[in-house]
Amino acid sequence: MTLEGTAAVYRGRDRSSRSSGDLETGKGIEGGEKARVLPLDLKNPKAHSKTMKQITTLVIALASGVMPLFADHHELPKPDKDGWITLFNGKDLAGWDGNPDIWRVKDGYISGHVARLQGGNTFLIYKHPFANFELEAEWILVDGKGNSGIQVRSKQSANGANKWVVSGYQADIGNGWYGKLYEEKGRGLLAGKYKNKPTIKKDNGWNKYRITANGSKLTQELNGVVAIEFDDKDAKKAAKEGIIGLQYHSPGGFEVRFRNIRIKPLK
Repeated sequence: MTLEGTAAVYRGRDRSSRSSGDLETGKGIEGGEKARVLPLDLKNPKAHSKTMKQITTLVIALASGVMPLFADHHELPKPDKDGWITLFNGKDLAGWDGNPDIWRVKDGYISGHVARLQGGNTFLIYKHPFANFELEAEWILVDGKGNSGIQVRSKQSANGANKWVVSGYQADIGNGWYGKLYEEKGRGLLAGKYKNKPTIKKDNGWNKYRITANGSKLTQELNGVVAIEFDDKDAKKAAKEGIIGLQYHSPGGFEVRFRNIRIKPLK
């Protein structure tokens, strides 16, 4: 929003908050002349002062490049006493963006499922960038079928009708890939040799990822063991911040579930 647009908004609010007695005209509105608004301080000094403070705040925010009200990213929930921020509320997909034909909330978890996926891999994206953090998420790849993953420090792009394309670091989920670090639409497998081999829960039990990104280092813990430690020393390709996303891999025909997704930003 431009400064002119902002001012127009407040001019509109000033007009709507006044009575017809606050307008002075020569011939009246029907006569074609514009109505003149009397200054607020002549009618309501307190309202004028409040409005001017709001305008001043917006001007400062625009000048500093900080506009949370109109920013593209989602406003974060408040952290708990330990600094953890809940990214999925267990009820709906507030804060997330993805293909509604694939992603839905069922019984307190996020379900990704479609009989056949066209247009390539797609993602459910949390609309807020993060840099250094600890991220936790529980997941199930139902019956071990298909492939998924959790994106961190990633970027969103588009591929034709598929608006939810993501590139970047991925904590992989899939047979032969569990716990490994992959770079979607980038350098491919970044870390495939386990520090400790993780054990995946049987009978559709809930697994838990704990992903730490701090500076150039990424650590992936899976079900309580450190599976991967990676130090990205590629100054040109290493990502320092980005979005979080949940992958649904083509060609589909499987279900993946996520719940208890939370993040703790690191200083």
